[in-house]
Amino acid sequence: MCGILGTVNKSFEQETLDLIAHRGPDDSDIVHLNIEENAIYLGHVRLSIQDLSDAGHQPMYSANKKFIIIFNGEVYNHLDLRKKLKEIKFKGHSDTETIVNYMAKYGIDSVKDFNGIFAFSLLDIEKQTVYIVRDRFGVKPLYYYHKDNEFIFSSEMKPILKLVSNFKLDMNAVNEYLVLRYNPSPKTIVQGIKKVYPGEILEYDLKEHTLDKHININDKLISNIKIDNNKSEAYWVDAVSEKLEAAVERQMIGDVEVGSFLSGGIDSALVTAIASKYTKNKIKTYCIGFNGSAQFSEADDAKRSAEILGTEHHDVIANSDEYMKILEKSSYINEEPNGTVNTFAQYEVSKLGAKYTKVILAGQGADEIFMGYGKYSAELKREKYLSLIKLAKKFKFLFSSPKYHKIQRALYSLTEEHTLSRFEKIYTVYQEEEKRKLLESEFSNHQTGLYYFYNHIPDEVSSIDKMSILDTYTSLSDELLMYGDKMTMATSIEMRVPFLDNELVSLAQKIPHQYKIKNGIHKYILKEVAKKYLPNEIINRPKKGFDMPSLEWFQGDLNNDIMKLLCSNDSLITNYINKNEIENIILRYKNKKEFDVRKVYLLMSMEHLLQLLNKKL
Repeated sequence: MCGILGTVNKSFEQETLDLIAHRGPDDSDIVHLNIEENAIYLGHVRLSIQDLSDAGHQPMYSANKKFIIIFNGEVYNHLDLRKKLKEIKFKGHSDTETIVNYMAKYGIDSVKDFNGIFAFSLLDIEKQTVYIVRDRFGVKPLYYYHKDNEFIFSSEMKPILKLVSNFKLDMNAVNEYLVLRYNPSPKTIVQGIKKVYPGEILEYDLKEHTLDKHININDKLISNIKIDNNKSEAYWVDAVSEKLEAAVERQMIGDVEVGSFLSGGIDSALVTAIASKYTKNKIKTYCIGFNGSAQFSEADDAKRSAEILGTEHHDVIANSDEYMKILEKSSYINEEPNGTVNTFAQYEVSKLGAKYTKVILAGQGADEIFMGYGKYSAELKREKYLSLIKLAKKFKFLFSSPKYHKIQRALYSLTEEHTLSRFEKIYTVYQEEEKRKLLESEFSNHQTGLYYFYNHIPDEVSSIDKMSILDTYTSLSDELLMYGDKMTMATSIEMRVPFLDNELVSLAQKIPHQYKIKNGIHKYILKEVAKKYLPNEIINRPKKGFDMPSLEWFQGDLNNDIMKLLCSNDSLITNYINKNEIENIILRYKNKKEFDVRKVYLLMSMEHLLQLLNKKL
């Protein structure tokens, strides 16, 4: 895993590349090429995972010298692809060397053959075209900026912020952020900086200085999704087991030791159990716990899972005293604000893992493709209980207490007839009137960025399946995987996600939802698979994930600190958001009248981004 930085007609030095040095502390280089009137700079920082020798050094030319690549990620099936390149005399065994020569032979569209996690740029010297590419599920981020004859792209925003001055906030994106708690591709809340869509290939024409979409490999894949109702439950259990085991085995590839994040739940335990079969060493596992209510700390559950699985287990316990300081650090690392409070937790457990291993497996993706969240049950039952839901909405005053914020959101969303609008309301943090008070004259109500992938989902697919598919290509990629990548790479470790193996996801998207939620059991089919590897003690535990006692902290120990962060004379967010409303929100926590932790957290996250933008890098 690595970091990339490339520019057209905008020079940069090692100092700028070093802003992403944490992504690749083992090696770095910058190549400068002139193609007619264009000056191209390609920078790379390397975290050596496959082929630790100089044969894996980047930027890397193809054997015919017609292409040059800077690559961040892993292509797990590259040895299979290499079999189709018998004419190439390879210098080493890195996946980068495989894919640059594979694309030199089969063209840029052959990216569809790559099973892995990646963001890269390929320069076609003869065609004078720069391609930038993001993997199918957006596991690896990729940002870009284009103006006139200048083009900049990078694994992170910081180099772009340094190379281009006078950025402003995109207030339409801020409106979207207050609803969804993140910005789906291609938006960021910074004007001019965009993200490549998951699965997208963009091409920059060096002759015309134009940037256009070449193709998005997900367009066709999503449009062709068909639920297969002709297979039995036993068939799906065996098929998922086979694909998951193959995915984990594939992702054990590399020349360094592989560890695993281990919470108390089923997803990480299942990945860890399978991974243990494919390593000679006792696998190392990592977990974070929290001081506060026992319901949030799964350190004991994880420790018990480690005992059962026979791993070498390590954990760390975090508390509120450290929170504000580490939140500032993790927000700076994440760059994009988000409303997911466990960003902090991911950073802390990543620091722990970095002490022992360079590669760590994670269970992300299982909840989206196998329907692990409560909202899927709500959508599944919606049609059956719609008349009762509409009746309850007439008496919503009975649920006016802030403790019932989840019921309030359900009533707000589930009565919406239009499917995409309903999904937007389900995800909503600040409802329309709340957002209007916060933004005042900057309030807008544009359609969110969810529509791009939603419009590719076949009409005949059920609404619950649509929600699962949409989550896979939006909130998973641009929120959860985004901070997962940033937090792990900040500590110079590579996070791999076996549940997002191409073959496994393609299979999961065919499985009828009746096997994903059955008799009220979420991820039912995955739990049936888990019976082959795990005891019931782990399978039947209540779901926690990397959750935190945030509400306790926001209502108590941290309330004054939050007020100081957001409402002091030094606060930047009050230049964009109504200060009185922010103060009211914080006081509602203090007075135990606000229970949705996301509302204040996403404001805190935005404040830290504003501080980053205001800081001279």
